[in-house]
Amino acid sequence: MSEKKIWIVFTIGLILCILSGCGDSTPTGEMVNRQKSVTEQNEMLEIPVGSSQVKNEEQDTKKTFPILSELREEVKEELGERYWPEIPLSEEELEQKTGISRDMYIEYLAENADTEANVDMMIIIHAKEDYVGTVEQALEDYRIRMIEENRKYPQNWCKAEASRMETIENYVCFVQLGADTSIVSGKGKEDIISYCLEENERAVDILEKAIFR
Repeated sequence: MSEKKIWIVFTIGLILCILSGCGDSTPTGEMVNRQKSVTEQNEMLEIPVGSSQVKNEEQDTKKTFPILSELREEVKEELGERYWPEIPLSEEELEQKTGISRDMYIEYLAENADTEANVDMMIIIHAKEDYVGTVEQALEDYRIRMIEENRKYPQNWCKAEASRMETIENYVCFVQLGADTSIVSGKGKEDIISYCLEENERAVDILEKAIFR
């Protein structure tokens, strides 16, 4: 066979191969189906903003805050009849007594006894991040003032001396408890203070457990 004929046969064969789609090329229809499948898989893997999964993850990491009234009830349950603060303080009364103003906290709970002759009190301040130290100082100043003002009243002075302030995360707690101290009043001031300290420690312990729960 002449070189010319060979070249013609080769050229015709090449053209037929191209037209018939020889080789490993994937048919157009199959390529479309594969692309559709990959797209669907990608869409399934993507998590759009605001989806339930994102919300669940946010809920898992979101900080929950204790309800102050529930903290109060747990302390009251622990102390029973020895918890005397029953009268809530308004925002104005709280600021007047302690100097803690509304812009310093997220929420608060403050109660004192129902008679002016008794100094039993519990204050829980959920302080704003930037005001934790300010609230601590205000309550410490209030504590010192209570000690000075009650020097002429031995039982109340002992309660003020035994009062406790504790900061638990951003919760600044002030407890000045003791209720009826007559059962130890005959033993001297040190015994009254020790008795009140025990009551205050019990309250603080309950608050710590409840806030960290």
